[in-house]
Amino acid sequence: MNFLNLFVTKNNSFIILFRIYYSIALLFVLTILTSLVLNQNVYYKQTKVLYPNNNSKNENFDQTLDKLYAAKITEEIYVSKDVNLDSILETNLVPNIIISKLPSNIKTIKSTEIRKTLFIKIALPIIIKENEKLVLINNKIRNLADKIDFISRSDAKWLSSIMKEYKLKEYSIEKLLQKVDKIPVSLALAQAAIESGWGTSRFAIEGNALFGQYIWDQNKDGIVPENRDLGENYKIKTFNTLSDSVSSYMKNLNTNHHYSEFRLNRYILRNNNLPLNGITLSDYLYNYSIEDNYSEKIKNIIKTNKFEDFEYLKIEDQYKLKFIEII
Repeated sequence: MNFLNLFVTKNNSFIILFRIYYSIALLFVLTILTSLVLNQNVYYKQTKVLYPNNNSKNENFDQTLDKLYAAKITEEIYVSKDVNLDSILETNLVPNIIISKLPSNIKTIKSTEIRKTLFIKIALPIIIKENEKLVLINNKIRNLADKIDFISRSDAKWLSSIMKEYKLKEYSIEKLLQKVDKIPVSLALAQAAIESGWGTSRFAIEGNALFGQYIWDQNKDGIVPENRDLGENYKIKTFNTLSDSVSSYMKNLNTNHHYSEFRLNRYILRNNNLPLNGITLSDYLYNYSIEDNYSEKIKNIIKTNKFEDFEYLKIEDQYKLKFIEII
């Protein structure tokens, strides 16, 4: 029987046998191709959100990664192996990877060092990215201030909206610039570590709350602390994502009257071309907590963990994302 007769033969047994061999060959080819795809750097993503909150409406989130990274996280998977703090410090660049939710099993990581490092890797790019947004707005305000008598109607409306957003009661560029500026990375990272227990607190895991912000509005989402005193009605504010938590924390420091000294001294440093030092500015956050010597606690965390090394890092424009096998 020649090859052409194979397709016209009436021998059912032979036809079935051929189909079996054909299916095996096809499966073998598909297996090889799949293996090649999963083991190569096949995607470039400018920003990638991992470990998404199920309630998040982030339109940029890739559903493929949703399924891929839904598995239990340990110190052995992607974030720990492929995002190296030493490499970050050498290059001054942080991979553009934004994780929206802390791994629920971060508390089970036995090594304190590994758990803290994982927390830093998750929080660091979020803090830097939110700061970059604030710096862009600050720069735009300064540029408009230089030509304030000649700005367009749209720019004037934009300035007015920013003043309203940052709760200014009078039209003042100077006071607006005091309120719209970045928070030192070392300071934000230290407070996140303190307030969330390095990402292990119930509020951080269940509500993406890294900074323990209180709310008294019962119509807003929050978690009731287990040790709340009788008669108290505050809650810990919850968020859809970790980025929302960081953004809210920065808005809190930039608008709340309790931190006016912080903002004034930051403004003085900025206008004298001095670095926005987290240790220096922590002196003015004594109102953030009822805990005694809170500012000293922040300083100790910054110094012990060398957070000042992260102060002037930037986000990479692109990051090569590779898929990995998750057990």
